[in-house]
Amino acid sequence: MKIHNILPQFLACLKKWEQKPTQAEFLKEYFQPNEELLAVIFDGGSEEFYSVLEELDWKTYRTAAILLDPKKEEQRVLKYIQKVEKLFGFPLEGSVLLFGAFACMDGYARFDRGTHCVYLGVDESHHRDGYLDILIAHELTHVARESRGFVWESFGLDPKMTHDQFTDTLPVIEHLFGEGFSCAVSELLVPDQDPWLYAYQSKESLAQVLSQAAGVEKQIKKELAKRDGDYGRLYDPRLYGKNLPSLSHYVWAWQWAKQLLEEKAHSDPKKLISISSREMIQDAMQFKLKKIT
Repeated sequence: MKIHNILPQFLACLKKWEQKPTQAEFLKEYFQPNEELLAVIFDGGSEEFYSVLEELDWKTYRTAAILLDPKKEEQRVLKYIQKVEKLFGFPLEGSVLLFGAFACMDGYARFDRGTHCVYLGVDESHHRDGYLDILIAHELTHVARESRGFVWESFGLDPKMTHDQFTDTLPVIEHLFGEGFSCAVSELLVPDQDPWLYAYQSKESLAQVLSQAAGVEKQIKKELAKRDGDYGRLYDPRLYGKNLPSLSHYVWAWQWAKQLLEEKAHSDPKKLISISSREMIQDAMQFKLKKIT
């Protein structure tokens, strides 16, 4: 994979911008020089991206973000590219963008026409090494899984579909398996971290999900059973009831994928990487989330 590291430019801007930059300064000094790399993820252009700065306590944010180490973060990405490639036995294709996102995002593996760009806005969490290791392993597992043509062909989908086609047609079962599998693989590659980190929760929010596991599971399976199920609905905390966190379904998917790894693949992720999730629907409907293993 090709790594684009624009963190040095980001830090140069932070050092110059003792006060929050104007939109004109932001456009000229950060967005425009990197527009080719940033425009895809911020399709609303510099105005959309700049709007996230309005929510920041600039002094607090800048004091922390200016300590970021671009070389360290690039080495971290290289380390996990090598780990994921070794685990699955094939090279990863696509690119990684290391950039300052002004705390509006941390990681996203964007599929488009059979390849990926992994966007890593590491400025928010650069002081949380374990979390970033998990995040990068998770996103790179998406790259590995979603590059397997059979995954899509088994659903009658084109492995070279556009990003918009991908988001419009992603089957609920593949979303659940893809996220759960990425959580489970990140746990294999970054062991001994706090368990809630693997499913992007806090200690408290994980406890909330587990305390209402039956309700979360009911809604997941209800969406899965629909002929026209929409995976996007699973991201709405209101679907599950009161006081449940975002990404509640990741907890369920993570534990389901761990069970599949143990029972169907004898703890070898290579055995699951290219299997169609259509074959896993019955397993998903029978799985019950009871505890974290």
